[in-house]
Amino acid sequence: MKRSEIINVIEKTAVPASAAQWDRSGMQVAGHDAEATALAVCLDPTPAAVAAALDLGADVILSHHPLVMTPRALDTLDDHHAVASAVLARGAWLYAAHTSLDANPDGPVGWLARELSLASPVVLEPTLRQERVTRCIVAAGAPSPRWADLPGVLACRTLGSAAVISCEAAAWPAIRAAIVSDVPEDAAPAFLPAEPELPARVFGFGLVGDLPEPLEFSAFARRLHDLAGRAHCHVSGPVPSVVRRVGYCTGSGSSLADAAFARGADVFVTGDVKYHTALEARGCLLDVGHFALEEEMMRRFADGLRAALPGLPVHFLPSSDPLRLHLPASPTGTGGGRVPEHPA
Repeated sequence: MKRSEIINVIEKTAVPASAAQWDRSGMQVAGHDAEATALAVCLDPTPAAVAAALDLGADVILSHHPLVMTPRALDTLDDHHAVASAVLARGAWLYAAHTSLDANPDGPVGWLARELSLASPVVLEPTLRQERVTRCIVAAGAPSPRWADLPGVLACRTLGSAAVISCEAAAWPAIRAAIVSDVPEDAAPAFLPAEPELPARVFGFGLVGDLPEPLEFSAFARRLHDLAGRAHCHVSGPVPSVVRRVGYCTGSGSSLADAAFARGADVFVTGDVKYHTALEARGCLLDVGHFALEEEMMRRFADGLRAALPGLPVHFLPSSDPLRLHLPASPTGTGGGRVPEHPA
């Protein structure tokens, strides 16, 4: 499999057009296209992660966070220089699926919504809307089974000599051309419009949805801790007694908190909540850190790519949270008493 083919598979989930305008998703260090030996997946393209990937024989490295957010020269012997030098020396590729991955609720960023069984999750900040169309194709003979496998086809069923195809609107011209080339010239098929059978696909940041049943706040917090693999989180704002509706955004998503609360969220889960954001919170914010939700997202992305790229070794490189919790043996407050902690 060519390296460019791996990128094509990645971009089916991390759609470049859905990324934030300020972002640097995409190719970070390019090389010549060639047969791929292995793919390595990590959260951050640190020198240690890149070295581990190259040691495993990976010639395509996929990270979530970009190498840099602003293009810069290799004029300083720092981590940026070390990573670029190592990748270039090996002739490998480094690709970042950053906000292009964050924006796909059907992809691995939606793992928390699926684990919590959130009903009818809604994107909080849309970045891209992909319309879908449905067409009925009436041909002289039986529809070809290969039409179901054409790029962009989402559903295909046959009804006698007719086929009903639902697809991405942008892909329809190419699909139509492929179908026309598939039948004899004297038996041109008829293409009839039909009511869309699939809703438009909305990409964007943050999700909000309903739990299958209400949970007491302490029970919800325990469930969140288990899923995030953390023994603690920071809580700010008014704490609800019961949680029915949940909003979240992986990474640094506190800017979307008010949008979640406006849509009825009882809590909003994210990372990197700043002091004044916490101080002025109009609803309950649960800060589980930048790392926890995104590390799990990338682990699941690696699993998905392993299934989508049979025969290609796909390695996930686990990392650790750079922010570590340290507690003295007897934590005390300014008055000499214990530091108050939320019962959750």
